[in-house]
Amino acid sequence: MRVLVLGATGQLGSNLVRALLAKGDQVRALVRPTSHLRTLAGQDIERVTGDLGDAASLARACDGVQVVYHTAGYYPPYTIPVDMATAQALAETRNLLTAVRRPSVQRLVFTSTLTTIGFPQEGTRLANEDCPFRPLFPHNPYLMSKAAMEKAVLDAAKGGLPAVVVNPTAFYGPYDSKPTSGTQILMIARRLMPAYIQAPVNAIDVRDVAVGMIKAAERGRTGERYILGNWNTTQKELNALIARVAGVMAPMVPVPFSLARYGSKLGEWAFRTILRRPAPVPGFFVEMLKHMQQYDCSKAIRELDYPRNPVESAIRDALSWFKQNGYLRA
Repeated sequence: MRVLVLGATGQLGSNLVRALLAKGDQVRALVRPTSHLRTLAGQDIERVTGDLGDAASLARACDGVQVVYHTAGYYPPYTIPVDMATAQALAETRNLLTAVRRPSVQRLVFTSTLTTIGFPQEGTRLANEDCPFRPLFPHNPYLMSKAAMEKAVLDAAKGGLPAVVVNPTAFYGPYDSKPTSGTQILMIARRLMPAYIQAPVNAIDVRDVAVGMIKAAERGRTGERYILGNWNTTQKELNALIARVAGVMAPMVPVPFSLARYGSKLGEWAFRTILRRPAPVPGFFVEMLKHMQQYDCSKAIRELDYPRNPVESAIRDALSWFKQNGYLRA
């Protein structure tokens, strides 16, 4: 089968490429002219230059493929107005939805995010796919743009587009070149994270998410969303596991969310007005933590039967990859 991976150079995309090649699929990857291809080194794939903002290049990339895997969702680089973030996110999503309406495309697997899963009803401990999105911070560009993209895809599915949505929880593992979730691993390994924001979390190996996406293409029901998660835990326990694997002391000081949120807003103001550059940790990122939950993944487990390997092995392999690629001293 010929498939297209959007966002193939990212952590999830590059692990998905490897899972698809192992399955025997022919993989095409849409890459920007400026993309770093370190995570795709040595992979036998077809590379097509383009961008989600370039409708023509996206349409060419979709020609002749049976499945399109989208792992390149818009992410605001720093705090911007919600309407600006949502406009760009929806423009890219409309390009995608137009491009996949080709005779060859039989399925779109769209990667959304865990923050679009709403909060469970009172008396229910775990959130699931039926929980509607309810933003705690309606001025957060990440939360609102992600919800808008997911809604656009689900609306298109109601109109007959063969699309399915996956909502991965916090994933860890190799090929995290930016890094994304690996920032947490690197900061703990470098002993640069003495404090943490206590919160619930669900963690999973990124390679299990990749297999879950392939299963979603094969078995997922059109117009449904699936939470791809594994281990329900807390930030404290997750940090302790990372520290144990890295051989360092775990972060010890819990910071209240309200204090962390205020501090991030103050930091953004200082970076913007004094240093004239974006803050390294934008306020919208801290606000996202309030949307992280523990999840009931039984629907995806039952319908997709994806693997759920120990998160410890994902962290161990992430650390190994970081050392091999110069992010950490070996």
